Amino acid sequence: MRDEKAAPLRADNLLDAVESTLSAVDASAFRVVPNLRQEDPTDVGAITRDRELAPRALAALAADPAVASAEQEQQRFLLRLTDARIAETGAGLEAGRFTGMETGDLLAGERAIVDFCDPNATKALHVGHLRNIALGQAITSALRAAGATVERQSHIGDAGRSMGEAMAGYERYAAPGTPAEAGRKSDQFVGDLYARYAREEGPVADVADEDAPVARDLDERHDLAQQLLTGVEQDDPQAVALWKRVRDWAVAGQNETLDRLGVQFERILYDSDRTKKTAEVARLGIERGVFVREERGTVAYYTGDDSYPVMPLTRADGFPTHHLRVVAMWRDMMIDEEGSQLIHLSGDEWAAHVAHVEELLGRLEPTLPVLPSRHVLHGMVATEIGGELSSSKGNALLVDELLEELVALPELTALVREQPLLSAEDLLAIVVLGYCLDKPVVKGLVLPPAQRLVDPDHNSAFRIAQAWAKAWDPANDGAADPAPADSDYRHIVLQSQVHRRNLAVALEAFDLLKYYRYVAHLSDWYLERDADPRVGRVMRAILSSGLGALGLVRAGGDAARAETLRRADAATAAIS
Repeated sequence: MRDEKAAPLRADNLLDAVESTLSAVDASAFRVVPNLRQEDPTDVGAITRDRELAPRALAALAADPAVASAEQEQQRFLLRLTDARIAETGAGLEAGRFTGMETGDLLAGERAIVDFCDPNATKALHVGHLRNIALGQAITSALRAAGATVERQSHIGDAGRSMGEAMAGYERYAAPGTPAEAGRKSDQFVGDLYARYAREEGPVADVADEDAPVARDLDERHDLAQQLLTGVEQDDPQAVALWKRVRDWAVAGQNETLDRLGVQFERILYDSDRTKKTAEVARLGIERGVFVREERGTVAYYTGDDSYPVMPLTRADGFPTHHLRVVAMWRDMMIDEEGSQLIHLSGDEWAAHVAHVEELLGRLEPTLPVLPSRHVLHGMVATEIGGELSSSKGNALLVDELLEELVALPELTALVREQPLLSAEDLLAIVVLGYCLDKPVVKGLVLPPAQRLVDPDHNSAFRIAQAWAKAWDPANDGAADPAPADSDYRHIVLQSQVHRRNLAVALEAFDLLKYYRYVAHLSDWYLERDADPRVGRVMRAILSSGLGALGLVRAGGDAARAETLRRADAATAAIS
């Protein structure tokens, strides 16, 4: 019954140790699970479809020195482990050794790139970006926790029509001033000017609903924005200098926001790096019969899909749309990163784009594996007042504004203690990104006002933050002092051993919802218990590993693990 893809067994994991014993009877006939009912006197259950194996299984369990008792109930075996075995595992967890919880061998040696966020360099990040950021950060962190070498990648839009509008907005309304002189955060400064210019120039021409994400690129105007973009394309020094200044202001401000959430990108790709290649890709696509040059001079991909028959790749003047710039980017990566696993996250408003770009890349370069190798499409973010949000809509609440509201709320600041791992800023990632993980990926997400994000009845992530604060209360500092006879202690030690399996299952489908809810469930359980330093020390290990694997600790979990070890060592040294 053991899945061939299951995580390799570890001798120090309580569940794996039982499974190893039963594997000597039959390597695939048993499934071992912890007993979820705390009031039950047994610790572990083993299930088999083959009753004929029962005598041999019972004999093997009786010979296992870690098993205190084993009873058979039809196709189930109910086991209680020895107090010594529970104490050994609990002592390791309390001391920060993460006994039975290590996951670095699950995907050791594998390499992946996770592409997410992908903002335009024309404005600050709005709350519509949060879900994409949360999911991308979680997948990256989970892969790293499993031992894979992972790079976070973001594709920044700095070459489309909207970039020209941001440049024109600065040139017309603010030059030669700076964000500092205006007293504005740099990305917000750029965003204000972009929005003002776009507003005063009037709306873009109507396009089909399916082309809404690239509507601005399809808008042919010979205005200041287009003149500046043309200057950049022709390497005019003044236009290039202006473009770099505006872009860098926007990106720097966005990075400040991301840093508050613990998100940093190892790889940055710019639209502009591919703009000059788009003409080559368009020509190649036409030569190979993949693209079509239409009578009006535009280049397009005919999808054969009645719901989205034509994907526009260029305007009549040759100006590339976002679609073509993305095709050029993925094609470059197919050549440069052949053999890599590339996971790309995007909102489901891009579903048609994703499907048809993948299809045309396979036709354009039939000898190369198509990248991205996996797409994770998620439901859109909406607010209770503003409705659905996307990059093609304006005036959304900024991430900065939400974070500032949250960090000032007494419910959040009340959790803060004078210790290295807990500040209001540290809790922001848990509360905000955690909320975005607690929903099936394919469904839309409604983001509530800040006050409801710190309501424990509304946001499970805030309960996780409460559990994190409770676990790191200095009253829990101390040397390991296992209590296997205590029901709470025994239960939480056993539950810690599921971490490894849950993470392995989550990574099979890149769906971290069940893993998130495992961490949330244990947090709820812990909050309902009276303070107990032993249990608190075990919870430190569980939450350090769990929040680290979910990308909800700003230092990715490493600081928490290091602090767990430091405090345990200090307490042990004091006793010695």
